[in-house]
Amino acid sequence: MADASSLVVVTPYALREWADRPRRCFDPAPLPPGGTALVGAWFDDDEQVEREYHRRRSGPFRRMVAAVRLLIRGQAALRRARMIYCLDGMHYALLLMLSQNGWFPTEGKIIRRYVFHDKAWQNLSARLRTAAPAFQLELITHEQFASAAGHLGAGRVVFRPWKIDTAWFKPEPEALHLRALLPGNASRDESLVPPLLHRGISITRVGRLESLAARYAAEVADPRFELVTNASHREYLAHLHAAPAVLLPILPCDDSAGLTAAMEAMAAGIPILANRSTGLTELFAACQYPVPMVNGLDPDTWARAYHRLEEDFESPGFLNQLDVSRRLLIERHALLPPGQDWAHIFHTACAGMPVEFPATALSPAPSPEG
Repeated sequence: MADASSLVVVTPYALREWADRPRRCFDPAPLPPGGTALVGAWFDDDEQVEREYHRRRSGPFRRMVAAVRLLIRGQAALRRARMIYCLDGMHYALLLMLSQNGWFPTEGKIIRRYVFHDKAWQNLSARLRTAAPAFQLELITHEQFASAAGHLGAGRVVFRPWKIDTAWFKPEPEALHLRALLPGNASRDESLVPPLLHRGISITRVGRLESLAARYAAEVADPRFELVTNASHREYLAHLHAAPAVLLPILPCDDSAGLTAAMEAMAAGIPILANRSTGLTELFAACQYPVPMVNGLDPDTWARAYHRLEEDFESPGFLNQLDVSRRLLIERHALLPPGQDWAHIFHTACAGMPVEFPATALSPAPSPEG
């Protein structure tokens, strides 16, 4: 078995610990014993990350300079590494450029990054066709994997199931169900909220986008609506448990928008209403989810689906089906104990083994009747 001391994870920032927050897929700490986290800046909590990194995030040139400095600082570890995992596209692109110019030897190495957006692998496509075999991409949906493999070749891409902290997101039977929850930031159809409120559906909108306050300036006066920005992890968990349903109206996009929010809701036993989109359709099928996906983003269709869901929630059979889906989610998408996911990524990569995932993920999701 390969020695994990030759694993290096490169990231522009990281949190020192996960106290009072869920662990995240690809947290660079902790790593397996001997692994190296090459980190541009360490932070104590998410508020500090938001304040000192995201809100101050500089332009592409300064990001590139910071990335170059980090690679120079860690050059000894990078040259010794058997596997280098980049959590930021800038570091991956720089290593690719250095390799193609003969300045960074890659023989015997594996260099990876995960990709959420199709545009990311498409932008790298021409360079990867002539790159050293070391350079690979990981994708988190079968749809994206198939598309990227068709363009780049199966040896250049790896399917990696997305994971969440199911020890943090779990059911709370005593919670009072107050308002439907619409969580997240990217690719949500905000225009659906006012007509749903008009149809009597109470909604809590949780996100960190600064534009949300202006977007919902009129709705905040409605007692059926609540806007929550920059909620702590515990506050978000409380809103999730208080929701009779999670709403995920996803606009057309080139990534798996809503996938993490859907997994968190499924793990917490909260019903989900979502339209067909990359990632969510696969998730519903893989976990045998009992709630039909909504076709499109028509407010009347969503309102009818929501009211049907209210009726289903009174059925013990429906609750049992939700629990079956929750257990399937845990089986497929639960984070392993700290450090073990990185050990699995490292050892399977070094052994040249494919990542296992049930074929049922490709089965069709149910559609609403009529």
